[in-house]
Amino acid sequence: MKQHTKERRKRMRRRRIRRTIWRIAPYAVGIFLMVTVWKATSFALRQLSRERTADHRTETAADPEEEELRETFQETGTPAPAEDLLLVNKTHPLPEDYEPSLKRLSDYGADVDESAYDALIAMLKDGNQEGLSFWIASSYRSVKRQRELLDEDIAALVQQGYSYSQAYEEVVKETMPAGCSEHATGLAVDLVAKDYQILDEKQGSTEEVLWLQKHCSQYGFILRYPQGKEDITKVSYESWHFRYVGVEAAEEITSRGITLEEYLNSVE
Repeated sequence: MKQHTKERRKRMRRRRIRRTIWRIAPYAVGIFLMVTVWKATSFALRQLSRERTADHRTETAADPEEEELRETFQETGTPAPAEDLLLVNKTHPLPEDYEPSLKRLSDYGADVDESAYDALIAMLKDGNQEGLSFWIASSYRSVKRQRELLDEDIAALVQQGYSYSQAYEEVVKETMPAGCSEHATGLAVDLVAKDYQILDEKQGSTEEVLWLQKHCSQYGFILRYPQGKEDITKVSYESWHFRYVGVEAAEEITSRGITLEEYLNSVE
């Protein structure tokens, strides 16, 4: 009798296990398929982004304006712009072998190019003495990390129904293509108010950013993407994005109300 009861319990237990397996099997298969599709989509987006960037580099490798400017320097004997004046935008990607000389700002957990380090420290320190409190929202960012951010933003729009091309064009209005971001130079920093670290329209009205926009040129920085210059920079107004170019260039760019692109085109 006892043996019969044990066998019966075993059979019942096996039936429960089989029923449980059959119940969860569709969910397991669904999850497996979702993960597989997600991985395939991510891989495809990364490949497309790399191809788009490679095509972009090929199209801009022999930019006529850049060649003309280089020839002018050679003919006149005028020194070429310093590395601090390196132009990086959607039509002037960084050389693939470019490597900044980074130095860490330990108080902010951020890395910048060593040529901008002392000036940035001085600017933030002087602002602190005025009762202001800053935070570095972003500084050096590798080309690889830039590509990851781009892919993430594109994937999010693709999931909303955009085609890849539509998503790409929408994302690059605010996120630079890989290799085209100033952050990869270590010369650009996104500076914000410590008590308001959101990168939006309100950031431009904080005391910290208003002070930076007024005084940054004294330390060799410019507001890189000013309002009203979007047709030249091809980037939306960013009140928080500052770029180190050296004091002489910064003061001229700021006083004339021009962009880095316009400044470099006017150099003779």
